This record gives sequence, C-alpha cells and structure tokens, in this order.
Amino acid sequence: MATAKEFVDFWLDNSVHADESFGVRRGRIEVERLVEGLLRAAEAQGFSKEQVEAELGGDIYAHIRARIDRQNEAEAKRLGNER
Repeated sequence: MATAKEFVDFWLDNSVHADESFGVRRGRIEVERLVEGLLRAAEAQGFSKEQVEAELGGDIYAHIRARIDRQNEAEAKRLGNER
C-alpha cells in the first residue's frame, strides 16, 4: 500500500495540469473541484484530509493553485521556445 505522500504525489502528477487555454485562467470553482477530487480519492485509499494537508504543508487549495500556476509558466516558456 502506498504512503500518504506517495498517493498525493501520484494524484497531483496525474490530475493537475497546465491550463489548456492561456487566455483563461482556471478560477476558484475549478480548483475547488480538484481539491474535492483529491480528497475523495484519498478517502477511498484510506487517507484522511489531515494526512493530505500534512503532505501539502496545510492549504490544499493554495498548493494546487500554485502548482497550476507553475505549470502554466513552464508551458508558456516551452511554447515561447518553439517559435
């Protein structure tokens, strides 16, 4: 069985990606849906919200939002290098 850290890392790697359209940044509702999805999946694997929060340093929403923003920045740089 995976540890809470392994599960959270796997879920984030497979579920949180850069925005498809750089003209529109995903809003609060979309990020909250990702938070809910992570917590549902974690619960199904036997992990509590507190365990997920501990792995992410507290605020799940802020962690996912920051991750999307970093991925958007990396994708924008990648696309800029292709031109």
